[in-house]
Amino acid sequence: MTVVPVLETERLVMRAFQREDFEPMAAFFADERSFYYGGPLSKGDAWRRLAAYAGHWVLNGFGEWALEEKNTGRFVGFCGPWHPADMPEPEIAWALLSEHYGKGYAFEAASRALRYVYDALKWPTVMSLIEPDNAPSIRLAERLGATAEKRLEIYGRDAVVYRHLPPEMLLEKTA
Repeated sequence: MTVVPVLETERLVMRAFQREDFEPMAAFFADERSFYYGGPLSKGDAWRRLAAYAGHWVLNGFGEWALEEKNTGRFVGFCGPWHPADMPEPEIAWALLSEHYGKGYAFEAASRALRYVYDALKWPTVMSLIEPDNAPSIRLAERLGATAEKRLEIYGRDAVVYRHLPPEMLLEKTA
């Protein structure tokens, strides 16, 4: 059985997905705002997406975490490394339920996920694929120190590769 490491930030617990996460995930994927994450999806397709996130850990030894507020225990979104077979390279992905926008949770979770990728997984690089008109995700990627590298088409949509530098290279770049 694959053990999903539990990570923490100041306000979040990053943990394995659970059956109880399904209803908030289904609501997220039913909303038009899930467009940038492959939505909107039917309830059945949302279930399959949740199962894919959970199964990604079993197949790859890494994956996205469910994000839970420490003070309430509520599911607020998901974030982490993601690399399905048809993606050109691994990425760091993030998404929040709309009621949790603007709280800094995505930055908190993505920062911790990046540290995990470089420290625990020892990846030399990682990217985030972001659609050109997804301004909030572009701002977050840039706040994380990522830079736009190239455009590509994936899953029939345009995307920009935002390259995340390892922490030591990011420090050199800003020095």
